[in-house]
Amino acid sequence: MTRPTIDYNSNSPHYRENWVQIAEDFHASGKPIAWSDNYGGFWLVASHAAVNQIGSDWETFTSVNDLSGTENGGQGIVIPRSTYRLFLGESDPPLHTDRRRIEAPFFTPRSVRQWGPVAHGYLNEAVDALDGRGSGDLVDDVIIPTTARTTLHVLGYDPDDWRDAAYSAHAAVFLMPDDPGYPRDEQARLRQRFRDIILERRTNPTGDLITALAQGTVQGEPLSLDEAESMLNILVFGGFDTTTALVAHALIWLDDKPELKERLRDHAALRKNAVEEFLRVVTPATNIARTAVKDTEILGQKIAKGERVWMWLAGANRDPLVFESPNEIRLDRENARDHVAFSTGNHRCLGSPLAKVEAEAMLETILRRLPDMRIDHEGIKKYPRLGSINGFSAVPFRLDATAA
Repeated sequence: MTRPTIDYNSNSPHYRENWVQIAEDFHASGKPIAWSDNYGGFWLVASHAAVNQIGSDWETFTSVNDLSGTENGGQGIVIPRSTYRLFLGESDPPLHTDRRRIEAPFFTPRSVRQWGPVAHGYLNEAVDALDGRGSGDLVDDVIIPTTARTTLHVLGYDPDDWRDAAYSAHAAVFLMPDDPGYPRDEQARLRQRFRDIILERRTNPTGDLITALAQGTVQGEPLSLDEAESMLNILVFGGFDTTTALVAHALIWLDDKPELKERLRDHAALRKNAVEEFLRVVTPATNIARTAVKDTEILGQKIAKGERVWMWLAGANRDPLVFESPNEIRLDRENARDHVAFSTGNHRCLGSPLAKVEAEAMLETILRRLPDMRIDHEGIKKYPRLGSINGFSAVPFRLDATAA
């Protein structure tokens, strides 16, 4: 069988500017699976059904990052492979299930209802700080302060100490690890701070999520400091730029649509569904990887043991077999919530309910409190690479009722 190939690199400038067309062409090929030689080689999969199959079959497609070479040979969930193990995300059941159980109580519907007012409060503070100013930046002045402070509040970390964490998370998603500007030192200091606070909560519990990590047990043993720090690390870094990118994309798209702005501001049900549709279309976290631990087959294509499979979440969310006219944004799309923006299977993002609550709160508040906001489209700066997050480093705006 001839192996289909594709030159796919989500960290490239070509992908950054053309990923929607790449997805459309990939689906038009009739079978959206192909081999790329980039980063040591991997299978790219954009079929919505196949992505759900791969993400749910952990016995065939492992998430493990076997850095020691003593486990199952898995190469983790990111490409290129990370040398820093994400203990929760890069594990399989039953170990993954036991680790996830520690965090789960903080993201139940009842718990998430508490965080909505928290997000509203931080967002109102950010908007209040714009008083008297005629301009600002959505990312730096409004959204990042809200998502960062809300996330840290949920964890039990000082929400006013958000700037270092936000910078480290922000820069790491658009710079490659070998870039001279990559925030390696900043991240190392932050991880040490995480370790210090975890150790402190072991003796002085406060009932928050950090305390749960500090005192949690996995398979009858206390969670190690490495495990706890890694899990806290991904909660922090995973909670900032994804929601920021989602809301920024939504507000950019809405900028010249005053009637839709009013409808979203005034109708909670439409706003809730719109967040799902924006998640489908934007897909802030673009890819997630697995490693085949045995020979198998996907979409009629043989996958060999040890080969990597990259689930293209953004591509799967443009699957025309699932979403009619997938490149159109339809705020009332009936199956918008069928997206895989939060991954799928056992590893579906635990914090997804919080992200959606934050996004809904920000859309309602910004549209209500800043009705005259106009985006400076010429000043928008996308991330130089979208391999991690489909986001922006700058989204300037003006507060001027007469602005174009």
